[in-house]
Amino acid sequence: MRKGMNLASFDIFKYIKYNFFKATNTQYMLLDDDTFKVADIRFPIRNFFYGIGITYGGKDTVRIANNEYVISKGSCIAIGPGTISQWLNESTALTDTVLFTRDFLKNFLHAGFPDSLPFFLPGGNHVIQLNAAQLKQMRLLFNTLKAFRDDEAIVTGIVYSILMLAKKMYDIDLTHKLNGLTHKQKLVRQFQSLVVEHFLTKRTVDFYAREMNITSKYLSEILLAEIGKPAKALIDETVFLEAKTLLRQTTMSVQEIANWLNFPETSNFIKAFKKRENLTPAAYRKHQ
Repeated sequence: MRKGMNLASFDIFKYIKYNFFKATNTQYMLLDDDTFKVADIRFPIRNFFYGIGITYGGKDTVRIANNEYVISKGSCIAIGPGTISQWLNESTALTDTVLFTRDFLKNFLHAGFPDSLPFFLPGGNHVIQLNAAQLKQMRLLFNTLKAFRDDEAIVTGIVYSILMLAKKMYDIDLTHKLNGLTHKQKLVRQFQSLVVEHFLTKRTVDFYAREMNITSKYLSEILLAEIGKPAKALIDETVFLEAKTLLRQTTMSVQEIANWLNFPETSNFIKAFKKRENLTPAAYRKHQ
């Protein structure tokens, strides 16, 4: 394990900043694929920053919240604070990524600007696929960012341009996808968003079915047909992804995590976690 990687309070932005950039006060970082390969962080992590990147080749699989995405040439990935992600295989993708903190753009734009972008919001669509022309445009901006990477006054404007271009492409992608989605596919997206919003307190399929004005049976049938999982399985995946993140990134006790996740007793949480992961929560926390 690399020096400085403290799983009790792990912030990937700080970890990369100190280990790869030897910097203490930078509010942004421009990363290539080699950085991610060397960092090799496989467990689920919650972001405390904003990140947007593009892929030029290779193939990866990433879980973001309760969705799995296949990353390939032309993928544009965006993740904001509060969102949990996990790379599910050893990275082979060729990428450029920019990470920045909430304060990075504060002198250039109002502080809440990044949170107005839909791809940074928890439960949003975090990966879109660019066509050849869009990829060329995005790559041009990232190459410009590389040329001025040490001039923060210029960098802020370039990052803003990347975000605005991504927003434009996201809107086009969303319109295209929504127009092409079947009614059942729209219901799947609605369910996934509702789970991200309510999973801490709402675990029953009935609750989500009522919110969607459909029956529990129909909801599970749709999910099985569209994504190969019943509704309860997706709810549980989201709950235990949160649990694994808290175990690795915080100093919360197992009891505190069980309380946070609204398990009636700590023993219920331990039993359920062990059944899924073949490890107790304490053993998972220590497992490298």
